[in-house]
Amino acid sequence: MNDKAVPPCQAACPIHTDVRGYVSAIAKGDVEEAIRIIRQVNPFPSSCGRICTRLCEKACRRAQIDEPISIRELKRFASDQTLGLKLIEIPENSYEEKIAVIGSGPAGLTAAHDLALLGYRVTVFDSQHVLGGMLSQGIPDYRLPKDLVKKEVDNILALGVEAKTGLSLGQDFTLEELLKDYQAVFIAVGSQKSLLPKYNGVELNGVIAAVEFLKQVSRGHKPRLGKNIAVIGGGHTAIDAARTSVRLGASDVTIVYRRTVDEIPAGPEEVEHAEKEGIKIIYLAAPVEFSGNEKVQSVRFIKMQLGDLDKSGRRRPVPIENSEFEITADTVILAIGYMPDAEVLKESGLNISRSGTVLVKDYTGITNIHDVFAAGDVVSGPQSVIEAIASGRRVAEALHHYFRTMPDKEEKNFMALKELDDGIVKLINKSERQKMPALKVEERITNFDEVDLGYSKDQAVMEAQRCLNCGAGAVVADNCAACLNCVRICPYGIPFPGKEIAEIDISQCQACGICASECPASAIILQLEAKENNRAELEKAVDIAREETPEILIIGFYCRYGSPIGPPFDEDEVCWLGKFCTGRMDEHQFIYPFELEVDGVVIHMCKNDECRFRDGNQWSKSHIKSAKKILNEIGIGADRLDIISEEDFHNFRNKLHALGINPLRTGKKVKT
Repeated sequence: MNDKAVPPCQAACPIHTDVRGYVSAIAKGDVEEAIRIIRQVNPFPSSCGRICTRLCEKACRRAQIDEPISIRELKRFASDQTLGLKLIEIPENSYEEKIAVIGSGPAGLTAAHDLALLGYRVTVFDSQHVLGGMLSQGIPDYRLPKDLVKKEVDNILALGVEAKTGLSLGQDFTLEELLKDYQAVFIAVGSQKSLLPKYNGVELNGVIAAVEFLKQVSRGHKPRLGKNIAVIGGGHTAIDAARTSVRLGASDVTIVYRRTVDEIPAGPEEVEHAEKEGIKIIYLAAPVEFSGNEKVQSVRFIKMQLGDLDKSGRRRPVPIENSEFEITADTVILAIGYMPDAEVLKESGLNISRSGTVLVKDYTGITNIHDVFAAGDVVSGPQSVIEAIASGRRVAEALHHYFRTMPDKEEKNFMALKELDDGIVKLINKSERQKMPALKVEERITNFDEVDLGYSKDQAVMEAQRCLNCGAGAVVADNCAACLNCVRICPYGIPFPGKEIAEIDISQCQACGICASECPASAIILQLEAKENNRAELEKAVDIAREETPEILIIGFYCRYGSPIGPPFDEDEVCWLGKFCTGRMDEHQFIYPFELEVDGVVIHMCKNDECRFRDGNQWSKSHIKSAKKILNEIGIGADRLDIISEEDFHNFRNKLHALGINPLRTGKKVKT
């Protein structure tokens, strides 16, 4: 197993998305690059950008300082901004093998997507007439609009994937029949059979399962619920059922959960939305009986207290004697758990566990039936969308290795960088997390319009710039002269003397780049911003500016952290280049534009108290001072380089016009 140290967000993500990569792209305003990075591993960016359980955010090291990066919202932004962008070419069928996928949820469609890209012919079978599984039918539009799911499904079908809907395993076809036409079958039918509690009255009219209820609503039906609704459970489905009930006209909706708010499976933002919409939540209570005359009228509950840990690692709810209470209910919605349809799977000859899931060999999804694979909820039981996507990807890769008689791919062990040291945390400036705009409560509770409205471009860029770029800092090359200058000047005290050369703990490096700019041997490389990339970017900018043939050509450098939404001010004569802190720019980067025959260079810095990195402004001024000295010595002139504000620019421009064009543009030799 290969160990690979990655940012904690990437290690926590089930599909190991390069979070740092796409967040960094958004920070630079390059949304197309961001979505390309996301789509390398995830065919459902719009869906995950809205309903992902955000394991990445729970691992984000920014939380040690203030709040984690809004990674999910940034994924949504990248997806929403590029909906019409064609990212993937339709592949040619490279192989003869045909693969049948049963189930069109995230696991099944992800596998179909990956297999099609590899060159296989894939057909997806689904019992419903709409593809997407729970994405299309089990999640309300106010959280995940169906038109977005359809676009993502259509993108997968556009790869040459065939779909056959309205056909069920066990009713319309068998595994044996499929294997006559297909070289492999992948089962991804999900886990949508509701678990029902064994309490008196559960058979009464008005006691319904949450999944079936949500599916019915998604198909356009509006069940008559009555005014008083009790929802039992604490997961995403329970919250969805409660909020849907409000939109269908229920005036009194109560969620009852047997543990506390700290253990509730639904995300905190979902709980907050529910409470804002008038939904009451009762914690530490469980039902014991449903009462009514043919139709449910009330539910009797008992209060609970948390006891010892159970198998899930959570404290077990224990009933409190003589603590029963009653709630009036016209409808009771049960959201206490789900399982696969075990009977159909057993009849198909598959080995089934006691919990009704398909037994497989390992992550490859191999079942007891030759050429039949399984993954997703049908194997694991109910899991998140991102986990289902991950399982679909693993089995698609396993199928490819299986058909091509390749050895199993050695798994990478994505090891998370360790937490930031307390001393480093204290030196990092706090930055407020961008708040997601949302519909006002009174505007949303009567319809199914999407509640969260998405980040604006300005919000997305500012939120992305909160990222610490974990693991993308400075690396010491072998040509280190062991002068230990980096040890002396690092604002965060991270470099240290090694056995032969200086060493930098990449887990603690803040990627300010000051050590790289000050290294006399140029032996320190800043992974986030390589010098050769800086040169190429500058040369491209100069070429573009030169096409406009200004009399005086001026290049401006500005700090993206100080001016996140673009250049600090507009001037036709200035071609701006944004940098993540001008403190990392050495004197050579300020001089190089003059070698390209630029006439003047201006630098706009953020205020001292607003600088992202410690001492960033001081180092900018130091490097500019050194560059000015060199410009004087070689005869170009120090006055052509300056730190300016918008108010200063006109004076600088007038001075530059008086100096005339760069001597190098006229072929005049400069001093050496």
